[in-house]
Amino acid sequence: MIEAEHANRWFGANPQATSSQGKNLHGWNRATPKDWRTALGVAEEPPKDPGDPGAGGGYQYPEPPRHRGRIAVVVVVVAVVAAALGWIFGGSSSSSSGPNLTATVNATTAQGGHDFVNFACSACHGMQGKGGPDKSVPVLTSIGATKSPAQISAIINDGLGGVANASGGTNAPYMPTWRNILSAQQVSDLVAYIQAGLPVVPGATEAVVPSGQGNVVAGSVIFDNFGCENCHGANGLGGVVNPSPDGTIPPLGGAAFSKEFPPQTIIDVIKSGSIIGKNPITSMPHWGGIIPDAQLQQLVAYIQTLPGPSK
Repeated sequence: MIEAEHANRWFGANPQATSSQGKNLHGWNRATPKDWRTALGVAEEPPKDPGDPGAGGGYQYPEPPRHRGRIAVVVVVVAVVAAALGWIFGGSSSSSSGPNLTATVNATTAQGGHDFVNFACSACHGMQGKGGPDKSVPVLTSIGATKSPAQISAIINDGLGGVANASGGTNAPYMPTWRNILSAQQVSDLVAYIQAGLPVVPGATEAVVPSGQGNVVAGSVIFDNFGCENCHGANGLGGVVNPSPDGTIPPLGGAAFSKEFPPQTIIDVIKSGSIIGKNPITSMPHWGGIIPDAQLQQLVAYIQTLPGPSK
């Protein structure tokens, strides 16, 4: 259905069209989901024992001792005074559920952690690389110990090639190229973050998709969370350099776009991605199995409000 019928450029092109190049430059084979882990040198993690305290369940916190009399009164008074002073002087108590944005983190690691979220690595691989919604996408928690910085940089820049199906899309998620989108510094920061073990970085979190405010509002947040703006530009206005016939990744929206891409077609393209051309053309990733169906509807609602090209 997809790229063959809509050879037009709106959703970008892919560098890893191994079928059109006649050979697989990266030795990549998408025959089975385990190939992701094989290519990255990441072993599958054994299933956790439900009775293991680290897997959740099974651990019971000891009941705190009961205090009486004057000791209890003193504890309560101290707690109230501490809370009052914290409120007066603008401090925050240690029981606050908000993120600690002032925690000390190595600057390079912090930048890599924010890039990991901002460029939607976390959308596929999960926060801190612990695994995402599609089990064919590998966990990254041990890749820093199995791959050199040069190898990780090559995977980020050139991807692990997807294979186009008869419709020009792909049948499963794959690692697209980020060349021309990420700067050399951003790639370096991502590599440092991965090799540091993908630690928690305060403030590096996906935005919460609001509920009860309509599909367009939700879709605008989803557009950012899944990194759509990194390729298609803020508000879908395009402009990201791409060595395709158009020279840039095209904008989304507008009358011509809406005529060629009704809602269901947009969903089909987002789910399957598209692969045309060869390196280093930036690809449209395969999002099927990663973006939930309900969020796809919200994302399309937002895309349909976009203005499209100005000319």
